[in-house]
Amino acid sequence: MNSTKPDRRRIFVECTHTYLVGGSSGIRRVARSLANAHKEASSDEAQLLPLVWAGRGFLRPRQPLTEAPHPLMAWGHRVAGCIGLITRWISKVAHWPLFSSLREPVKAAIRKRRRGANSQLELPKAAPSEFSPEQERSNSDAFYRLFGLAARPLGWLFVEPVRFRPGDIVVLVDSTWDSPAMLEALFAASERDGIQVGAMLHDLFPLTIPQMCQASTVAGYAGWFRQMVLGVDFFITNSAATTRALQKYLQESGPASACRLPAGNFRLGAELRRPVARSSPDSLPPLSGFVVLAVGTIEPRKNYQVILDAFDLLCDKHDVSLVIVGRPGWSSEDMLGRLAGHPQKGSRLLHLSDADDGTLAACYQRADALVCASWAEGFGLPIVEGLCHGAPVLASDIDVFREVGGDACRYFAPDRPNALALELEQVLEQWQKGISVRQKGAFDLAISWQDSAAQFRDEVLRLAAAASQSTDKVASAALSQQKSDA
Repeated sequence: MNSTKPDRRRIFVECTHTYLVGGSSGIRRVARSLANAHKEASSDEAQLLPLVWAGRGFLRPRQPLTEAPHPLMAWGHRVAGCIGLITRWISKVAHWPLFSSLREPVKAAIRKRRRGANSQLELPKAAPSEFSPEQERSNSDAFYRLFGLAARPLGWLFVEPVRFRPGDIVVLVDSTWDSPAMLEALFAASERDGIQVGAMLHDLFPLTIPQMCQASTVAGYAGWFRQMVLGVDFFITNSAATTRALQKYLQESGPASACRLPAGNFRLGAELRRPVARSSPDSLPPLSGFVVLAVGTIEPRKNYQVILDAFDLLCDKHDVSLVIVGRPGWSSEDMLGRLAGHPQKGSRLLHLSDADDGTLAACYQRADALVCASWAEGFGLPIVEGLCHGAPVLASDIDVFREVGGDACRYFAPDRPNALALELEQVLEQWQKGISVRQKGAFDLAISWQDSAAQFRDEVLRLAAAASQSTDKVASAALSQQKSDA
């Protein structure tokens, strides 16, 4: 592979949020894995490259993305902490008797001056708790600009500027839904430099099942989708199920122009070589008996209720333990309270809210079964990861899990804890008899992240070509219409 071949197309994997914030949630694992596989997945036809938005331009990271936040983020948190301490100190000083007598006259003078300066301007006063998605996106864009200003002087260490050229393709992979300025910059580059822009959709839940999403997420995602859908050239998704959901939504809710855009999907990968874990199975807290694992953010859509109900049904009859790996998410208070007050907490029930990739790998190695009980998913990475580690997988009977897991999984109705308990009991009874419950053939369902990135590359090239042909046809039809009118 010639890395300097000048006529290769460049496919940029946008990974801004993951690059800056780190983390190991589903979308961040996808963005990080695709970005880090860019060298292996490049070909003679196309070169993959990571891409980061910096407020007034784009940068290319020189180093692989990690779970850790960018060093500038840590520095920013320290500065914010110092500012907070100074602010609190000033607030305390302002309430000292010496200053309290002066505070009201000063405030009155300031109000009087403001009334004089703004006598022609009436602005509504928002309650302190009101914070619109538009304000949040504006503040985020200000942060990206600040990051760009701080990063550019150190570009030779961390990043290098990106100058687009005709034929480049940018795919919005990350969850950077809070930056309308980035979309505007990309759409301007599409007109100016002849690049194409594609959007990767991991799911459409804020639009299709908003009742299972946080209100701010729904508002922010909807605003991003409205802006994005009018300017991109194609869509790529993580599963055929998500592609069907997108096409259905566009047909029902439009806009009509987006219904004609090409859409496709590729299969997400997994770490097949099982990276060396910073935590081994032996380093986890002692767990007795048959160990059931559940992975994912604690929120209503993940349906932890049915998992815990099934665990309670089995606890009295069998030696079984449950490990939940997931950070607290939206509307998680009830479930977190139930976990905190569970009688088996600390012995047969373990909740890891901040597990890194190494700890997660250790949990997969220790687990005797994996449960995925979601009401809805875009893909279902834990299924693939569980199969890679040989664990029997029990999944809710939804289309995307059937697509991802095939015949290698056991399926249950997501509203029936009795059905899940019965499926678990069948596996558990095999385990009690000394029969191995580990799966070997299921490993074939998984592909590496390098292969996944190669699939991503080929599908992006196909969709970009289809988008170009569609644009040429539209332009040709418009020209013909103009000639006939003349």
